[in-house]
Amino acid sequence: MNLIKKLEEYTGAFLLLVIFGILLVQIISRLFNVPIVGTEELSRLIFTYASLLGISIGVKKQQHIFIDFITNFMSERVRKITYTCTQFIIWVCLILFIKFGFYVFNDAFFTLDDLGISEKWLYAPLPFLSILVLIRFIEIQYQNVKHNISYISGTFFILISVLVLSLIVVTPDIFSFLDFQQYVDFGEDAVYVALIFWLIIMFLGVPVGWSLFISSVVYFSLTRWEIVLDAAPKLIDSLNSFTLLSVPFFILTGVLMNTGGITERIFHFAKAMLGHHIGGMGHVNIGASLIFSGMSGSALALADAGGLGQLEIKAMRDAGYDDDICGGITAASCIIGPLVPPSIAMIIYGVIANESIAKLFVAGFVPGVLITIALMIMNYFVSKKRGYKPTPKASQKERWEAFKSAIWAILTPIIIIGGIFSGYFTPTEAAVIAALYSMIIGFFVYKELTLKILFEGCIETIAITGVTVLMVMTVTFFGDMIAREQVAMRIAEIFVAVADSQLGVLVMINLLLLFLGMFIDALALQFLVLPMLIPIAIHFGIDLVFFGVLTTLNMMIGILTPPMGMALFVVARVGNMTVSTVTKGVIPFIIPIFITLVLITIFPQIITFIPNLIMP
Repeated sequence: MNLIKKLEEYTGAFLLLVIFGILLVQIISRLFNVPIVGTEELSRLIFTYASLLGISIGVKKQQHIFIDFITNFMSERVRKITYTCTQFIIWVCLILFIKFGFYVFNDAFFTLDDLGISEKWLYAPLPFLSILVLIRFIEIQYQNVKHNISYISGTFFILISVLVLSLIVVTPDIFSFLDFQQYVDFGEDAVYVALIFWLIIMFLGVPVGWSLFISSVVYFSLTRWEIVLDAAPKLIDSLNSFTLLSVPFFILTGVLMNTGGITERIFHFAKAMLGHHIGGMGHVNIGASLIFSGMSGSALALADAGGLGQLEIKAMRDAGYDDDICGGITAASCIIGPLVPPSIAMIIYGVIANESIAKLFVAGFVPGVLITIALMIMNYFVSKKRGYKPTPKASQKERWEAFKSAIWAILTPIIIIGGIFSGYFTPTEAAVIAALYSMIIGFFVYKELTLKILFEGCIETIAITGVTVLMVMTVTFFGDMIAREQVAMRIAEIFVAVADSQLGVLVMINLLLLFLGMFIDALALQFLVLPMLIPIAIHFGIDLVFFGVLTTLNMMIGILTPPMGMALFVVARVGNMTVSTVTKGVIPFIIPIFITLVLITIFPQIITFIPNLIMP
């Protein structure tokens, strides 16, 4: 098993580097006016293989996002029973992935336009690599029984998997019994049954990606089971997106920034510039987060909390700051990342909403800066009240040295955004350039990056990407159900009945997202609600670029609010403090963030003015 693990991780990392090389060649060839046909299609093809490997690695490391809010309150015995049931549901999902995978693989008769090869190469990862995911899942079951958290061992899952997969080969129509409509007819209420089932299993701990998939299967079984296989290709088609390719490379950039000695230089530069003011180390914390965000496309804020967090908290403690303020500022400032370009959260929104990534990048800059200023103002008053002393003012020479040390890192967002708007490369190519740039300064300028660290960073990137990719695949499948039943329009009718203006609708959406954000991880929430909310925004004539920034900010506030505020847990872990301490400290800093949310809700022009000016 260890050999399979290594092979799996190394293959995933290797494929990521291959995609990196292909896209780099594409950029260079186009700049010299000698474009190579097929590079984009080939990179998308390889990405599907790397993505499924990422899902497998995520299963092995148990990184797939789940909600444990309710299970945390259960007794040990009830929790064990619940966990056993959730594992069985995941097993069913994997079996269906394999079944659907072989169907779309066998049914693929077309050829890929540029490469001229069979479409089967595109769909092959779904059945064959899903078997690998199943093996990883079974391996975890042995550990679960060993640690007394599940009743069903891996041996049981091996036997039942072999039996069911054998029956699938012998009897392709084995799942026809899942056509529940022949037993009970829910009519138009079938979609509500599926949605209630989804909410129940999700809050009982089934990972969000799998819960989206199995609830969609339940819907098809209650309505039109014969067309479920027609929707199956969407699982892979959802990954056949060039824009989505930017996600792993922005993640890789952030990982390399953390391991290549770059974050320390950013922090020391911010300290030299801001440390001598009242609340200086708090300002340094916030300012460093803004700079780091512009470099790495912080993966839904937690990259900043985990990357810079430990360094920032230690420096603030050394300067005499209380733990609650150390944790509170660190948690609050990490939400800047998903707003400031390049933002992975904005990329995901752009993929779901089919909106311009470049416009979203520009739109996120203003609220990112507004929140930075608002947090610094609050930090000033809190620090003045508590009597925190500023650090000695850095000399001009010290500032210059700090600037020289950090300049290569500071140039990253300029290169990324400048390259996109000058037309030299797309957002995906910008992510590749950012990764290349981080490698160059890590290897040759700061000389703290090694080949081993690079390869380990690629493995970590593939695992994180796998978490995102699973939800992209299953939310597309889930979206088919939402579209068929016009769920968004049904919700819109409720909004129309309650709210009589666009502002009223926005207030309702804000309240909904703020509430859900208390219980659901931000990344999961994006995939769960956007397919339903975006059609509502279109119905009410809300600008989708503005809506992307608004929903992202709402979800970021969610990671700061208990009981599920992920930033609180990450900061508590890296800062070696309790979650209650971080929660106490973050409360004052939620106020300026909330004020910013109110301002942009009332005045959408704050968001839309610059994008519409630059890109009418």
